[in-house]
Amino acid sequence: MGGMAKFPTEVDRSITVKAPIDKVYKYLADVVGSSKCIPGLASCKRVAGDTYRFTYEERSTGPVSMTVQYTARYDNDGKSTISFAGTAATGDNTDVDGKIVLSKSGADATKITLRQTIAPDTPVPTLLQGLIRGFAQKEANATAAEYLANVKRALEGKKA
Repeated sequence: MGGMAKFPTEVDRSITVKAPIDKVYKYLADVVGSSKCIPGLASCKRVAGDTYRFTYEERSTGPVSMTVQYTARYDNDGKSTISFAGTAATGDNTDVDGKIVLSKSGADATKITLRQTIAPDTPVPTLLQGLIRGFAQKEANATAAEYLANVKRALEGKKA
């Protein structure tokens, strides 16, 4: 089978929402509450002070199937920046590191910028690693775009 391979993907995406910055910050700082915007997430549980465990639904690509899990500690500045970093807790199989930065965009809108690196341990034969790497990056971008679209919908009051 071969060992585990890590596929770090980097994402840097923004979206502008029609909501004041303090409302956007408050929404995103509620990690469990806003986690329902994350596509494919099975659960988000608070495991310590500002530490949360994220478990995703199982995904398969050809012969490879996996369930991504990571535990991340959040560090917020109280107004515009929310940073998170993986803690490599027991059972985790994915490194994560990133931040969400908010900036005012006109009187009543806020620009949300998400930058993150995610690196799941994937049981992939060496031969397929190039293939999976491309897939992982595409997937990461699509997931980030969908997440931001969901946040926008939630904040602009279009209740799902």
